[in-house]
Amino acid sequence: MSKKIYHQVAVALAIISIILAVGLLIWGERGTIFFAIIPLLIAGLVERMGKQGEE
Repeated sequence: MSKKIYHQVAVALAIISIILAVGLLIWGERGTIFFAIIPLLIAGLVERMGKQGEE
C-alpha cells in the first residue's frame, strides 16, 4: 500500500478514537475511556508502517 493510504487509515482511526472518547465522556463511562485509546495506538502503528514501507 502507498504511504497516502496508510496515512488515511491512521487519520480515520484517530477520528474514531476522538468520537469514541467524547461519546464515553458524555455517557459518563469514565472507567471505559481507555478503550478510546486503542484505535489511537493502532493509528500510530499504521502510520509507522507507512513510513517504514516508504524506505
